[in-house]
Amino acid sequence: MEAGRIAEPVVVVLEGAARGGVEAGTADGVTVVHASGSGDDALLAVTTDAASQVRLVSADRALCEQAEDLGADVERPGWLIHLLDQ
Repeated sequence: MEAGRIAEPVVVVLEGAARGGVEAGTADGVTVVHASGSGDDALLAVTTDAASQVRLVSADRALCEQAEDLGADVERPGWLIHLLDQ
């Protein structure tokens, strides 16, 4: 992984009002998914459907536990902030 970059593919799930900020789709190696309901449910669906290992970034402990049960590697937001600051 290059400093300040995340290995592709990158999937961002947006829910609620955040969906209005970015259109769903793929650009520059980032896929934006708009959650039609629960963002957690959408994140778990992405994890379940992934063809390769998933690294989920979340501060939600319950979501992290569910994602780990599905085989995902889990990181806290501080990990991502540190990576992007490099």
